[in-house]
Amino acid sequence: MSTVLMKEEEKHILRILPFLLKKDNQFRIELYSVLMETFATKEDLARILEEIRISREETNKRFEAMDKRFEAMDKRFEAMDKRFEAIQEQMDKRFDAMDKRFEAMQEQMDKRFEAMQEQMDKRFEAVDRRFEEQTKALNRLGMSIRTIGSRWGIETEVTIRNTLRELLLKNLKVAKIDEYKIKDKEGRIGAPNANIQIDCVIRNGKPLLIEIKSSADEAHVDRFYKIGELYAEKEGITPELLFVAVIMKEKGEIRCKQLGIQLITYDELEV
Repeated sequence: MSTVLMKEEEKHILRILPFLLKKDNQFRIELYSVLMETFATKEDLARILEEIRISREETNKRFEAMDKRFEAMDKRFEAMDKRFEAIQEQMDKRFDAMDKRFEAMQEQMDKRFEAMQEQMDKRFEAVDRRFEEQTKALNRLGMSIRTIGSRWGIETEVTIRNTLRELLLKNLKVAKIDEYKIKDKEGRIGAPNANIQIDCVIRNGKPLLIEIKSSADEAHVDRFYKIGELYAEKEGITPELLFVAVIMKEKGEIRCKQLGIQLITYDELEV
């Protein structure tokens, strides 16, 4: 059946519907029943709204219960944060105490090495007077860096650093190299919240970070570069990086060039 005919039939039904409703009581009853099945009554709507209201109340109660649970969890986390802060404070105190002990040990080691170096100077002078001037020059530069250092290993590290530090002061034409301390909270360089210590001077208005090692490789260079990144994030300025080493392995030299780190070896320092 075409749409036009259907429209015509609908118009015809609308025209005769009032007449049928007035004339035929049975027709009215059947039509009412059909309309009741098709459309909801006010009571139905009221019942549906009441169900919606009850559902909302139940939902709100559930959310309130969840909020209380979250509040309890927040309190637990706050208590945990306080405990962690107390633990961290205790650890900081312990690390500070350890730093002081290491400083005292370093001072004692420096004195012992100075005494040993003085004795060895006398022995070298007695062995061969022909090398007297050469021996004195080597002693002024920390002669034992290459020879004695290989015998006593880690005990000479502090003295080697101090010797190179003094030579570096002369080369940079500055009176003092300060120690810059920064806390590695996220553990990007070492353990979380570890105190990182590095030498620093201000040159031409810009910070210059300095790492001094007797022997270094690629891993030492990468660690120094990360310290520079940490300094830039905290201070808001990118520092220049200078690595000073008696011995720098080949891969370490290549890494310095790749990262833009200035490298000075023992032979490049002015006597």
